[in-house]
Amino acid sequence: GALIGFLWYNAYPAQVFMGDTGSLTIGGIIAVLAIIIHKELLIPILCGIFLIESLSVILQVEYFKFGKRKGRKQRLFKRTPIHDNFRVLPSQLDPECKYVFKWPKGAWHESKITVRFWITTIILAAFTIITLKIR
Repeated sequence: GALIGFLWYNAYPAQVFMGDTGSLTIGGIIAVLAIIIHKELLIPILCGIFLIESLSVILQVEYFKFGKRKGRKQRLFKRTPIHDNFRVLPSQLDPECKYVFKWPKGAWHESKITVRFWITTIILAAFTIITLKIR
């Protein structure tokens, strides 16, 4: 119920923001429930968006460090975490830096990114629930 209330007031334009305390609590609850029902391997599927967000930052930092050692200015994404990559205009990019992934060409509106991430999360959650039923 609290999450539905949060989503209600987080709709564009957001009136309430969740900080680290709330998001870490939700992650902890998901992890504990997965351990209780012995389905720990489903966490990466259920939390796919969060996993991709974290991996994008890790990959960006490591790729940048690798390029720095070689004397090159390079990045995988325009910005990280990955949701910031979709909000960057081409004029905001460093012209001296080489980017591997430049998609999308233009910037997306915040609400478009949010709704697409919600849809992806709902699909992953549904897939996880279906997987729970198949034994």
